[in-house]
Amino acid sequence: MRVRFVNVLFLPYDLEMAYLAFFQLLFKFFPQATNLIGILRIVGFAFVLVPVTVVSYGKLRYWLSRLINIEMVVFTFLIFDDYPLISPNSFLRNFEYSGLVCALSFIVFLYLVLKGWGLKLWISIRQKWTRVFTFTTVELIAFGIWYDFFAAFIQIADNFSEAIWNWNFSLLNPNQSLFFPGNPSLVYLATLEAGIFEELERYAILVVLAGALKNKKFRAQGMVLISALIFSLSHYPNMISEHKDFVTTSYQVMDVFAIGCLLAIIYLYTGKLWLAMIVHGVWDFLVFAMIPATMDIASFLDLYVPSGILVPVVINAVGIPIIIFMLSGKRLSHIEKNIYTLLKPTKSVMVVNKIVPQN
Repeated sequence: MRVRFVNVLFLPYDLEMAYLAFFQLLFKFFPQATNLIGILRIVGFAFVLVPVTVVSYGKLRYWLSRLINIEMVVFTFLIFDDYPLISPNSFLRNFEYSGLVCALSFIVFLYLVLKGWGLKLWISIRQKWTRVFTFTTVELIAFGIWYDFFAAFIQIADNFSEAIWNWNFSLLNPNQSLFFPGNPSLVYLATLEAGIFEELERYAILVVLAGALKNKKFRAQGMVLISALIFSLSHYPNMISEHKDFVTTSYQVMDVFAIGCLLAIIYLYTGKLWLAMIVHGVWDFLVFAMIPATMDIASFLDLYVPSGILVPVVINAVGIPIIIFMLSGKRLSHIEKNIYTLLKPTKSVMVVNKIVPQN
């Protein structure tokens, strides 16, 4: 079992490296066909992991091994960005560099993995739209979007009003993006990728946690907190990609913890993954659209505590009361019903090209 686990763990990485190396050779020997080769590479990437997914992932029976292997696939997909597309077509380059290729490929991977485990990818769980549910959903999404703006602008605000509602939109300009200078289309594509990919990853984590914490008293709370912790810690690689020091990256990790909890709650309560994707996308758009001048602007909170630690503390302090509220009372009961649906078995389980009926 240990050998199988290790083989499955590293096989996606090996397959992707072989796949990318093959296309690098095609680019080298057929430079006149870079656009066609680029399109083939983008389309084919969605299916490169299908064999290992169908044959091996369905055999993973322990929830911890499932979680580790899923996160390894996420890591493997991120490596894709280190092998940029060689094409004169700017849209193809932006489409791939944004990570949308990985996001769309992850949909295929996750669908097949869940099918192998006898589960379904619930993009939308049917809800009974009562007056209370509708009101709570609208308020939750409204708060989520406001919270995106609050968490983004408090880091560059001169006072509380600029953090809470009087936002300085002159500091946002996709055409002058700090992250993608002079490339506004990449701002929008990267925003779309973050909403899709990271919320699909969160969905996978929530499903695994739902199974691992089954019959536990505080399952819903544990799912929200642990998934948010994993989401937060996944930002540490920014030390390399964004050339940040450990302390600055740690503040970013702290910044997104409550946001991670809120995004998990949005899905678990509403049953609509696309709503979580929208709220997540708003947050990333605000970050990607910041202009370079924001690098020289410090939050007014730094006047009280120069180290910068007060910003993530306040961000989390504002979000935590709503998180606690949503994880209590009838709202918690509604969340638990949706969690039950996540683990609801399909009529059959796919195992190595065969369909084995459920007991």
